[in-house]
Amino acid sequence: MATSRDDMEKGDLTFRRFKDGEYKYKHKGDDIFNEDKSFKCPTYVHRTPPCQGSCPSGEDIRGWLQIVRGIEKPVGEMSMEEYAFRRSTDANPFPSMMGRVCPAPCQDGCNRNNVEDFVGINAVEQFIGDSAYEQKFTFDNSAPLSGKKIAIIGAELSKVNFCS
Repeated sequence: MATSRDDMEKGDLTFRRFKDGEYKYKHKGDDIFNEDKSFKCPTYVHRTPPCQGSCPSGEDIRGWLQIVRGIEKPVGEMSMEEYAFRRSTDANPFPSMMGRVCPAPCQDGCNRNNVEDFVGINAVEQFIGDSAYEQKFTFDNSAPLSGKKIAIIGAELSKVNFCS
Protein backbone atom coordinates (compact mmCIF):
# COMPACT_ATOMS: atom_id res chain seq x y z
CA MET A 1 0.00 0.00 0.00
CA ALA A 2 1.32 3.44 -0.89
CA THR A 3 2.10 6.00 1.75
CA SER A 4 0.67 9.41 0.95
CA ARG A 5 2.69 12.59 1.24
CA ASP A 6 0.31 13.75 4.02
CA ASP A 7 1.18 10.69 6.12
CA MET A 8 4.90 11.31 5.63
CA GLU A 9 4.64 14.94 6.73
CA LYS A 10 2.71 14.19 9.96
CA GLY A 11 5.94 14.04 11.92
CA ASP A 12 6.17 10.27 12.24
CA LEU A 13 9.79 9.36 13.03
CA THR A 14 9.84 6.84 10.20
CA PHE A 15 9.71 9.54 7.56
CA ARG A 16 11.87 12.28 9.08
CA ARG A 17 14.87 13.44 7.10
CA PHE A 18 16.62 14.94 10.12
CA LYS A 19 17.08 13.77 13.68
CA ASP A 20 16.53 16.16 16.59
CA GLY A 21 19.43 18.61 16.75
CA GLU A 22 20.56 17.85 13.19
CA TYR A 23 20.33 20.81 10.85
CA LYS A 24 22.48 19.77 7.92
CA TYR A 25 21.23 17.28 5.36
CA LYS A 26 23.42 14.20 5.14
CA HIS A 27 23.70 12.78 1.63
CA LYS A 28 22.61 9.13 1.58
CA GLY A 29 25.14 8.36 -1.16
CA ASP A 30 28.03 8.92 1.26
CA ASP A 31 27.07 5.79 3.18
CA ILE A 32 27.30 3.60 0.08
CA PHE A 33 31.08 3.68 0.02
CA ASN A 34 31.53 2.52 3.62
CA GLU A 35 32.53 -1.13 3.77
CA ASP A 36 30.30 -3.71 5.36
CA LYS A 37 31.69 -4.95 8.67
CA SER A 38 29.37 -7.94 8.76
CA PHE A 39 30.61 -11.49 8.24
CA LYS A 40 27.25 -12.56 6.84
CA CYS A 41 26.38 -12.84 3.19
CA PRO A 42 23.91 -10.23 1.93
CA THR A 43 20.29 -11.25 1.72
CA TYR A 44 18.43 -10.26 -1.41
CA VAL A 45 14.68 -9.94 -1.15
CA HIS A 46 12.71 -10.20 -4.37
CA ARG A 47 9.72 -7.88 -4.04
CA THR A 48 7.53 -5.75 -6.24
CA PRO A 49 8.84 -2.16 -6.29
CA PRO A 50 6.59 0.16 -4.25
CA CYS A 51 5.80 2.33 -7.28
CA GLN A 52 4.65 -0.70 -9.27
CA GLY A 53 2.75 -2.06 -6.27
CA SER A 54 0.90 1.26 -5.98
CA CYS A 55 0.00 1.33 -9.69
CA PRO A 56 -3.54 0.04 -10.30
CA SER A 57 -2.69 -0.96 -13.88
CA GLY A 58 0.40 -2.93 -12.77
CA GLU A 59 2.82 -1.29 -15.18
CA ASP A 60 6.51 -2.18 -15.23
CA ILE A 61 7.51 1.30 -14.07
CA ARG A 62 11.04 0.44 -13.01
CA GLY A 63 11.58 -1.35 -16.34
CA TRP A 64 10.78 1.55 -18.61
CA LEU A 65 12.39 4.10 -16.27
CA GLN A 66 15.66 2.18 -16.61
CA ILE A 67 15.33 2.28 -20.39
CA VAL A 68 14.73 6.05 -20.43
CA ARG A 69 17.64 6.60 -18.00
CA GLY A 70 19.94 4.61 -20.30
CA ILE A 71 20.64 1.80 -17.82
CA GLU A 72 18.95 -0.85 -19.97
CA LYS A 73 19.96 -0.63 -23.63
CA PRO A 74 17.71 -1.51 -26.57
CA VAL A 75 18.40 -4.64 -28.57
CA GLY A 76 19.58 -4.37 -32.18
CA GLU A 77 18.55 -1.39 -34.31
CA MET A 78 15.69 -0.31 -32.03
CA SER A 79 15.84 3.23 -30.63
CA MET A 80 15.51 3.99 -26.93
CA GLU A 81 12.12 5.62 -27.49
CA GLU A 82 10.73 2.60 -29.34
CA TYR A 83 12.14 0.17 -26.78
CA ALA A 84 10.56 2.15 -23.92
CA PHE A 85 7.27 2.28 -25.87
CA ARG A 86 7.29 -1.51 -26.35
CA ARG A 87 7.96 -2.10 -22.65
CA SER A 88 5.39 0.47 -21.55
CA THR A 89 2.61 -0.86 -23.75
CA ASP A 90 2.87 -4.39 -22.36
CA ALA A 91 0.49 -3.38 -19.56
CA ASN A 92 -1.06 -0.17 -20.92
CA PRO A 93 -1.66 0.58 -24.62
CA PHE A 94 -2.11 4.33 -23.98
CA PRO A 95 1.03 5.70 -22.25
CA SER A 96 0.55 9.27 -23.48
CA MET A 97 -3.05 9.45 -22.27
CA MET A 98 -2.27 7.67 -18.98
CA GLY A 99 0.57 10.12 -18.33
CA ARG A 100 -1.90 12.98 -18.59
CA VAL A 101 -4.96 11.72 -16.70
CA CYS A 102 -3.64 9.28 -14.09
CA PRO A 103 -3.73 10.60 -10.49
CA ALA A 104 -0.30 8.94 -10.00
CA PRO A 105 -0.62 6.75 -6.92
CA CYS A 106 2.76 5.35 -7.98
CA GLN A 107 4.41 8.66 -7.11
CA ASP A 108 3.08 8.41 -3.55
CA GLY A 109 4.66 4.96 -3.26
CA CYS A 110 8.00 6.06 -4.75
CA ASN A 111 11.11 5.23 -2.69
CA ARG A 112 12.57 8.66 -3.48
CA ASN A 113 9.97 10.27 -1.18
CA ASN A 114 12.16 9.25 1.78
CA VAL A 115 15.23 10.98 0.35
CA GLU A 116 14.21 13.98 -1.76
CA ASP A 117 11.05 13.94 -3.82
CA PHE A 118 9.25 11.41 -6.00
CA VAL A 119 10.22 10.61 -9.58
CA GLY A 120 7.89 12.29 -12.10
CA ILE A 121 6.57 8.98 -13.41
CA ASN A 122 3.60 10.60 -15.16
CA ALA A 123 5.88 12.97 -17.07
CA VAL A 124 8.14 10.12 -18.22
CA GLU A 125 5.16 8.03 -19.30
CA GLN A 126 3.75 11.00 -21.20
CA PHE A 127 7.15 11.51 -22.89
CA ILE A 128 7.19 7.85 -23.99
CA GLY A 129 3.70 8.13 -25.49
CA ASP A 130 4.31 11.49 -27.15
CA SER A 131 7.58 10.35 -28.73
CA ALA A 132 5.83 7.19 -29.99
CA TYR A 133 3.12 9.35 -31.56
CA GLU A 134 5.65 11.71 -33.17
CA GLN A 135 7.76 8.87 -34.55
CA LYS A 136 4.65 6.90 -35.61
CA PHE A 137 5.38 3.68 -33.73
CA THR A 138 2.71 1.03 -34.21
CA PHE A 139 1.73 -2.09 -32.33
CA ASP A 140 2.87 -5.47 -33.54
CA ASN A 141 -0.07 -6.98 -35.42
CA SER A 142 1.39 -10.40 -36.13
CA ALA A 143 -1.23 -12.42 -34.25
CA PRO A 144 -3.23 -14.71 -36.54
CA LEU A 145 -6.89 -13.88 -37.06
CA SER A 146 -9.25 -16.16 -35.18
CA GLY A 147 -12.12 -16.00 -37.66
CA LYS A 148 -14.53 -14.82 -34.95
CA LYS A 149 -16.64 -11.69 -35.40
CA ILE A 150 -17.66 -9.11 -32.81
CA ALA A 151 -20.27 -6.36 -32.71
CA ILE A 152 -20.56 -3.34 -30.47
CA ILE A 153 -24.03 -3.24 -28.96
CA GLY A 154 -25.60 0.14 -28.32
CA ALA A 155 -23.72 2.06 -31.00
CA GLU A 156 -25.22 3.72 -34.04
CA LEU A 157 -25.39 1.19 -36.84
CA SER A 158 -23.74 3.55 -39.30
CA LYS A 159 -20.64 3.82 -37.07
CA VAL A 160 -20.21 0.15 -36.17
CA ASN A 161 -17.22 -1.65 -37.61
CA PHE A 162 -17.35 -5.39 -37.73
CA CYS A 163 -13.90 -6.84 -37.24
CA SER A 164 -12.82 -10.17 -38.58
